[in-house]
This record gives sequence, structure tokens and C-alpha cells, in this order.
Amino acid sequence: MEVKLGVCNFCVPGTGIFAPQFVAEAGLDGMSIEFGTYENHFPTAGERVQEAYGQAREQYGIEYCNIGMSCFDFIPFHAHKGHPMHPIVKGALRAAVDAAENMKIPMVFVPAFGVSSIDCDEQFDNAVEMFQYACAYAQDKGVLISSENKLRPAKAIELVERVDNKNFSLFYDSYNYYYEKGWNQLEILKELYPYLGNQLHVKDGKAGVLAGSLLGEGESGFHQVMDFLREQNYSGWIIMENLYEKRPENTFETDVYELFRKDVNILKKAAGRA
Repeated sequence: MEVKLGVCNFCVPGTGIFAPQFVAEAGLDGMSIEFGTYENHFPTAGERVQEAYGQAREQYGIEYCNIGMSCFDFIPFHAHKGHPMHPIVKGALRAAVDAAENMKIPMVFVPAFGVSSIDCDEQFDNAVEMFQYACAYAQDKGVLISSENKLRPAKAIELVERVDNKNFSLFYDSYNYYYEKGWNQLEILKELYPYLGNQLHVKDGKAGVLAGSLLGEGESGFHQVMDFLREQNYSGWIIMENLYEKRPENTFETDVYELFRKDVNILKKAAGRA
């Protein structure tokens, strides 16, 4: 299994401000970055922000694996034609793909949670059209589009088939299915694996607490997931997404930087990189 190890920048202690430095210090290969929110005018679309990210990448010798669009937690990715947010969503997708191309970042991934949760056939159909739009815009720019969602495996596979573009894939998360639906993470992974891209998230937690446990100390079956990836000779990015700065009751009672470093070491060992 040849993998690169990373972390979401918003998970890194210091609310991500020191992320490139801390990522390098921890011995990770890189990190994902966030496109930003609609309310803040999608700051990563800005040339100066992109330049600053580039300078930090060179200074600390890390990679940026993807641009995440968590903005869709708050604006509906599946907005229908005629909805006031429909042109905003399309514009944000174009800008994110342009940013990825300019920054030489291989993937833009779209989470489908919050107001972008796909809960009915109409939303599913609208999401298909929006992903087709994003893929068509991205395919000649060398940028991949990936969907992180909580659909049942059969429906998620249908999404791939309906979008029908080689630069589209599913983005697996090792805790979301358990947290959102109570589903077995390993069984979901087995069904979705042929439709995944070369990046995925790992995090852990216990019932009702999102990403509130170190890897392997929660209820998600983290080590089973890692064993399966090893059996499949998975090649790609494994990206940590635990929320070290959040302190639910009875969890994370020590220095968050040390928790981050401890989690990195857990992941390295599980990935054969210790």
C-alpha cells in the first residue's frame, strides 16, 4: 500500500492558521484546503490567497491534495434552476476548479451534508446535473470532482453512473456513515471501493459525537477499514479529519497539538509508515 498522509487544514490546531507549518512538523505529506464560505466571498478564489498558499507549500515542502467545498453545508449544492442560489453554486464550482488548476491541486470535492444533503429524488436529479456541469468544466483542466455524501451505496453508485464522467468519483469517509446513519463503515467501504477516487477521509468518534475520538479509540472500526485498504493495496491519500479543537464532554482534555501529533502517529502506524 503506497499512500500519502494528510489532514484537513481546518482540523489543525490554531484553527488552521499554522497548518502548513504543523503539517510539516508532524511528518505528514500534505493537507486539504477549504474554498471558504459564500458569506466571506470564497476567499480561496482570490489570487493573493492562492499565492500565499503557494508560498507556504514551497516553504514547508508539503502538498495540497484537494480543495474542499464545505460551503455547501450552508448553500444548497442541488439548488434547482430558478432558485436564487443556482447561479451562485455554479459560479462557486467554476471558481474552485479554476483555483485548483491555478494552484496545481488535483481534486475539488463536494460534501453533501447540511442543506446539501440529498434526501429526495428531485435533489438527487439536481445534484446529478450540477456534478455533470462541474465535471464538464473541470475535465480539460486536469481537475477531478468527487462527491462525499451519506447516500446508501446503491444510490451513491447510481450517482456515479448518472454523472457518467471519468473525472468523477465518490469520496469515502471512515466515520460519517456510522455517525449519520448508524451503518457499518467497513461494509459501506466494500461496496463503494470500486467507485472511489484516490483520496479518502479517516476520523473516529462515538455515538452522537462527531470526530471526537482519536483514530481507533472510537466506534467506527478504524483499524478494520485500514486493514481492508491494505488488503486492496490502496494507493492514494488518507486524510485525517478529527476535530482536535472541539471539546465534547469527557473527550480531548489535553493540549490539542499533542492530540494532533498522537493521531498522526496512530495513522502512520496503521498505514505502515511508522
